[in-house]
This record gives sequence, structure tokens and C-alpha cells, in this order.
Amino acid sequence: MTTSLSSDVPVGCFSWAEYDIMAPVQAKTEKAIAAAFISNCGARNFRLQALEALMKTNIKIDSYGGCHRNRHRKVDKVEALKRYKFSLAFENTNEEDYVTEKFFQSLVAGSVPVVVGPPNIEEFAPASDSFLHIKSMEDVEPVSKRMKYLAANPAAYNQTLRWKYEGPSDSFKALVDMAAVHSSCRLCIFLATRVREQEEKSPNFKKRPCKCTRGGSDTLYHVFVRERGRFEMESIFLRGKNLTQEALESAVLTKFKSLKREPVWKKERPGSLKGDNELRVHRIYPLGLTQRQALYKFKFEGNSSLSSHIQDNPCAKFEVVFV
Repeated sequence: MTTSLSSDVPVGCFSWAEYDIMAPVQAKTEKAIAAAFISNCGARNFRLQALEALMKTNIKIDSYGGCHRNRHRKVDKVEALKRYKFSLAFENTNEEDYVTEKFFQSLVAGSVPVVVGPPNIEEFAPASDSFLHIKSMEDVEPVSKRMKYLAANPAAYNQTLRWKYEGPSDSFKALVDMAAVHSSCRLCIFLATRVREQEEKSPNFKKRPCKCTRGGSDTLYHVFVRERGRFEMESIFLRGKNLTQEALESAVLTKFKSLKREPVWKKERPGSLKGDNELRVHRIYPLGLTQRQALYKFKFEGNSSLSSHIQDNPCAKFEVVFV
């Protein structure tokens, strides 16, 4: 259980319940265009050097932390960030998936994050143009120019906050929805799944037929699907003549709609993002993948790949992420 999406049970630093990410954008009233809250001046990456380099490019930064402090520290961080066009979301290490409250509080505040941190920060962003990324010290100068341009051009700056009005991307929702089920519950689901897998290997386990053939021509396949964040599997039946991704998605939607079960994120998401009662499939993937594989890497290469998977894995098990 770590912040890595490759962990058995990822534990991120953000949830719908923790922050009101869709809070309205407030007027940017501070003379400085950016704010920084950096207190560990001995971080393992180059964030302090990036802060100093940005200041040298004549970017006016109000620093509330212990490093180069020039503003009084005792303020509510999110409330303070709301008054700035940019927030320096500088992590203390540049590890994949290590995204802390520095980034998410900037999003909540409606302040564009300027990131020093994980190389895959775009996977955690609500929109592709919602942040600026300093990947190395060579990026300081072009990022500084971009900050100055956006600060001087309201229309261009407002484009970076467009997601606040239109809503974040489906991939962002799918990522944050994971935390709608507490990490301790997800740990129990993970362990219970492992126990169930061992039980199913026992000769005494009562198994249901994985397929049956009617009249020697059409084979009906029995597969199992569960929503991410739940333990129990639901039975889905697919005709051998139609083992396509479209057929699988259609069968999954039909099944879960018939159960009249709310998606696990329904109570957690902000009201403006809950949507209507029309479920949409974001990902369907074989049970057992990490969230990094499931959300960003795995993909059935055409219908033949799905067909082969079902035929090669009796009573194939899948997990679905709804948005």
C-alpha cells in the first residue's frame, strides 16, 4: 500500500470527500502572480533551485514557507491560493505517482499548478492544459515565459481553468473515484480476492459451467464481472459468435442497470459531477491488474484479443470502472 498506482492497494493523497474540487474560481487579487509553500529546503530534487531560478526571471512569488519566506506564514493555504493565478506545486521528490496535496489543493483553489514532481503528472491532471510542468532546470525559462504570458492575457489564462466549468476528464474522475472506497476496505477486497482464488483451486469447490454449446454450433460463455471497489462478482453470458468488446460492454451495462445499483463513487463525487443515472464504461480489464495497468496500459488489441482471452481463461473474470 503506497502512493504508486502499481501497488497492490494504491493510497493517494486526494478524494472527493476531502476537497471541493469544483469550488468556484475567485478573483486573483494579489500583486504577485504565484504563491509558494515550501518548508523543506533540503528536498532530494531541484525544487529549491527551481524556486530561486523563477524568482531570478522576475516572476513575483509570495513565499509563505520556510524557504525564501517573504510573506507571513500563518494563513489558510487553500484560501490564500485562491487569490493567486499560479501555485508552485513543488514536491520533495520526483517519483512516479507521488502527487500530494500541493497539486490537488492548487486545483481546488483554482490556481494553476506549476509542478516540480512526478514525470507522469499529466495522468493526475483534470485537463491536459490545466498545469505547467518544470521537468528539469532547463524548463524554468520557458515556463516563466508561459506564466508571464498567461498572467497578462486573461482569455488564455481562463482556458487553463476551463475544466472548472466543464468538468474534469473521464480519466481524472476514474482515478479519483478509486478513493471513494477507503484504502482499508480496498485492502480487504484485495485479500479476500486472493483467498477466493485459492478456494477455487480446491477440488471441493463447487464450480459453475464456464461454457455450454447449443446444438453443436453456438457456444455460450459464462464470465464474471465486478465493479472496481466491490468484492462480489456478477455473472455475464456472451455468445461465442459475438465475443466483442462492444458485446461485453453492452452485457455489463445491461446487467448492472438491472441491479439498480449505484456506482461506488455516487455518494462521494460533487453534485455537479455525479451525472445522470446513465452508466458509462470507462475501462473493462481482466481481474488482477494493478491500477497503473488497468487505467493506462492495458488494452485488448481488437476483438480477437478479447475472444482469445475468454476462450483461454475458463470463467474469465473482469473488473469494470464506470464514469
